[in-house]
Amino acid sequence: MVEMILVTGAGGGVGRGVARRLAEGGEKVRAFVKNEEQARVARADGAAEVVIGDIRSTDDVVGAVPGVARVFHVCPTAVVREVAIAEGLIAAARANDVEHIVFNSVIHPEIKELPHHQEKLRVEALLHASDVPATVLRPSHFMQNYLDFWDLMLAGTLPYPSSPNSVMGVVDAEDIGEVGAMITASPHGHAGKTYDLSTQELTRHEMAAIWSGVLGHSVSAVRLPPTAVKSPLQGVGAAATIVAKSLASTKTHALGSIVRGLAGSSNTRGVRNWPEESKDCYVAMMSYYDTVGLPAGNMTVLPELLGRPATSYREFAAREAARRGATVG
Repeated sequence: MVEMILVTGAGGGVGRGVARRLAEGGEKVRAFVKNEEQARVARADGAAEVVIGDIRSTDDVVGAVPGVARVFHVCPTAVVREVAIAEGLIAAARANDVEHIVFNSVIHPEIKELPHHQEKLRVEALLHASDVPATVLRPSHFMQNYLDFWDLMLAGTLPYPSSPNSVMGVVDAEDIGEVGAMITASPHGHAGKTYDLSTQELTRHEMAAIWSGVLGHSVSAVRLPPTAVKSPLQGVGAAATIVAKSLASTKTHALGSIVRGLAGSSNTRGVRNWPEESKDCYVAMMSYYDTVGLPAGNMTVLPELLGRPATSYREFAAREAARRGATVG
């Protein structure tokens, strides 16, 4: 008999990847998503059951637990307060004889300047102190984060609300989905373990150079002010730089991409609709990256778990460009 696995946050990048890989591997997946649009995607990806709810609601999350054997739990960046959700999930797991919880945390959750990281550290402590077997995954900054600016990359710039000189540890979210599905499907030997999941360290100048080679035209890294997340007018100066660099790189061929990219850049991930507390945490995170960056964790762990080399940034860029129909250099 195939047992049911609950994947929370199944509409997001990591959660969807885990749910899809589990279904492809023959597992029965109960996908917890936020709306009917995500539910349709989850069903198309092979989910056996779909629960629509608000992941910020402990009651909604707890209500999805009965009848499952294992849980993969991930909260999106917009959710700042995760402890109460985790407490409810652990209690429900105990009451329903859940065998194992895999929690998607974050690299370096001990960083005090990052409230989002600190909250995940508190969730990690709850899991380790509970009597429910658990595994913690600590992924680095996702390579996919920069795809929010795809149109602007096509036009010749790679903007982000932090310094392009900051060194960032990065990882492919699809590699995280593969590891998450593998451990959730077969958790033997992983209980009590915490895994750093990092691939390489790059500045955004180095990322832009990789995109230049992949897309066949010059791509320049541009700094957006971290505060532009809350105050788009503070990004006006950066917008002028983006237009100038784009026209120098792709001339007028990419005017449509410039217009679309600038129009969407002030609301990446739907940040305008986030609660103020979530916006404040995001600005704090970008401000930290702006001055400090985010070092990778132990880069030997991920390839050991995958049984193959982790996806490099160059491989990631070539794959994503091909998926989007761009000519790959």
